[in-house]
Amino acid sequence: MRDSVFAVVLVGYLLYVSFAMTHENVWTSRAPKSQWGFTSESKPVTCNRRPLPSHSHRKTLENYNCFDNILLVVFFSHARYGANLDYHREVYSDYFPNILYIGPASREDSGFDHSYDIFVDSYHSDEDLTDPSYYKMAGRMAHHMLYTALQEQDCYDGYLWVPFDTLLNIPRLEKFDQEHFWYHSPWALPVFNPAQDNSLSLGLHAPPVNVSPDPSFNLTETWRGWGPDWWWGDPHVGIGVCMEAFRKVPLHLRERLAAFTNGETRLIGGSADTMYIPGRHRRIFMEVLGLFLETTCFLEIAAPTTLHLVAPRQESILFVDHWWIYQPPFNASFVRQKWEEGYEVDTFHTFHWGERDENNVWKANYENVEDIRRLLRESAERQQIVFPVRNETLAR
Repeated sequence: MRDSVFAVVLVGYLLYVSFAMTHENVWTSRAPKSQWGFTSESKPVTCNRRPLPSHSHRKTLENYNCFDNILLVVFFSHARYGANLDYHREVYSDYFPNILYIGPASREDSGFDHSYDIFVDSYHSDEDLTDPSYYKMAGRMAHHMLYTALQEQDCYDGYLWVPFDTLLNIPRLEKFDQEHFWYHSPWALPVFNPAQDNSLSLGLHAPPVNVSPDPSFNLTETWRGWGPDWWWGDPHVGIGVCMEAFRKVPLHLRERLAAFTNGETRLIGGSADTMYIPGRHRRIFMEVLGLFLETTCFLEIAAPTTLHLVAPRQESILFVDHWWIYQPPFNASFVRQKWEEGYEVDTFHTFHWGERDENNVWKANYENVEDIRRLLRESAERQQIVFPVRNETLAR
């Protein structure tokens, strides 16, 4: 009798494992925010798009529809709106008819014209840099904004997530398949670039994201505060905290990540300044990301790790030539410099819509709007595509 029961249990377990491995993106977890119980990742057959907060988006350029069904999610770690948002919208609403600006405070103090621009999400947005042992940065939990955007807006074919100070090379992004994840993953495939002789050469691309040290390595013993790769060892937001969430991830998803890293590490970390999520993977991405949001795991570990946990085995991640820079030029000149060096720039952070003047007062510079339009025209020529650009003299 005991043997019969054991055999039934064993068969049931094997059937479960087989089902889980076959249906990688079918998951109903114990995560508190996971209440759907869906068995597919497709966009709802019928759904109504919720109105976006801003009432002042301009119409996209005529005959341009490459991103009609994509939601551009633009996040602010700080309430630095004003011209940053106005200029961003002036450039990119020409190509993205659906933009969700999300940040930690509203613009009500700017008057009626700006009262409804921002979807407010202030979760853990406070900042305190006075304690060297714990630099409490405002953007450390910005992935809550990504979760919120995905939860609130479920009717899109895809979601492009970027901060306001990331420059988008639209003619390049046109070439990306919207059915796949986009990220500067070390395992991603490059997207064909007619401006380069050999787009598959790794030497012609931006640096890929990092793979973490093994969590068993105690980085906190040598913790030096905010510095190179500071997120790994930080006892408040680093590996130790993130592993609490990782251990709750279903086994078949953890095995997916292990296939990338040969089982040697469990976490991926680096810039989360450009990430594209196909709409059909929205729910599973949310559920896994929700596990990390139950902890204080840093944005730049939680979001990249989530992507690699849920990316299906049979689907490629597409490599975004994303650059993170901390030295000038913080404008379109950086892109032209990389072109001269033989590289491509699909996106880069940090891009400045203005600079500080001689009195150390930040001033917006409209020339940046005009220069991005010129840059997009130049990029379209490099990519050998017909690309509409609004006349700069008529745009203001």
